[in-house]
Amino acid sequence: FRRSEERAVKPLQQNTFGSVVNYSAELVSETNALGIAAVFSAVGLLADSVASLPLEVYEDKAGIPTPTRLPHWLIRPSEAVTSYELLHGMVHSMALHGNYYAAVQRDNGFNTIGLTPVHPRNVTVYAPDGLKRKYLVMGEDVDAVDMLHMRWWTPPQWLKGVSPLEEHKNTFGLSLALERHLNQFYGEGGLPSSVLETEANLTPEQAQVLRDSWSTTHNRHRRPAVLTQGLKWKPITVSAADMEMQASREYQINEIARVYRIPPHMIGGKGDSQTYANVESQNLSFLQHTLRPWLVRVERTISDLLPAGQWARFNVDELLRADQLTRYRTHQLGIMSGILTPNEARSIENRTPYPGGDAFVMALPGAPMAEPDPANLDAPPVGTDTNPND
Repeated sequence: FRRSEERAVKPLQQNTFGSVVNYSAELVSETNALGIAAVFSAVGLLADSVASLPLEVYEDKAGIPTPTRLPHWLIRPSEAVTSYELLHGMVHSMALHGNYYAAVQRDNGFNTIGLTPVHPRNVTVYAPDGLKRKYLVMGEDVDAVDMLHMRWWTPPQWLKGVSPLEEHKNTFGLSLALERHLNQFYGEGGLPSSVLETEANLTPEQAQVLRDSWSTTHNRHRRPAVLTQGLKWKPITVSAADMEMQASREYQINEIARVYRIPPHMIGGKGDSQTYANVESQNLSFLQHTLRPWLVRVERTISDLLPAGQWARFNVDELLRADQLTRYRTHQLGIMSGILTPNEARSIENRTPYPGGDAFVMALPGAPMAEPDPANLDAPPVGTDTNPND
């Protein structure tokens, strides 16, 4: 899209989007890749997990992180995009193309007021001076300051993030080839259930009568078969090669899970056996090793668009939500330790507060945690008998 002399002075990488050919001879594109159930499940799991988490904005007040209201552009980025769709699209685009783009709208004070997502295929990134990125969006030049560009895996000096569609085209292509072969195999009839053999010469009409009579007599009936004149019946089973192909299809699910660093069992693959006791630990591992980099990337990108002194952070408590008994015991321990007030614990459980529930209590049930009064430090403790005659 740019003049040849501009491309010649640019020492940085330039990827091309669209379909790419691989060794499986299958064409890999965004649409085809999402047609693979494992890819659709993996990308959907990442995007849905991030988009469903509450996004909060904090500001620094006297060194204390204080929650503040979300700006309107995070609640409604544009007329056509909701906040959920914005976050979902960020992860979805990076998980397939390695990049996410959005045009940034600003007011006269250079404050962000809106975001309009742009599909990666409509964006070309170039660097005329070899350093500063510029963008060509559907034929129009856009400065970097007016373009939100998130990159997933980015080697040094690369203009754009690494596209999983390109880097793992052979993995995705093999999955597409297996799907196509199995669909054709079963769609075109697969193998016959059995064969009737005879050394006699049969006319086509005789062979058809024999086949139809056998099917009429034995289809869905377990009647004894009487074979005469050297007639033999042989069942046909799936070959070892076909069975191996089924196993290869299962293996591809694990390969796709490995690309996105997702536990295979979360997208229907064969992983470690799951029990009630280790589901919580698996969720914690998924949060720490899979989701956390995505969350940090989105948090820091959004924080760059906020006013100075503010930052964005996801609330991951919902992902770590334990069973009801464990949660209630945790709340009880927090209240008895003076970490939570009863109303704060009720808020976590989406319950209404009650009068007096904002006071901290001690380990003794119902005992208030009172602070000493500086003006009356010598006063005897509450409940002490002050009669001097005793």
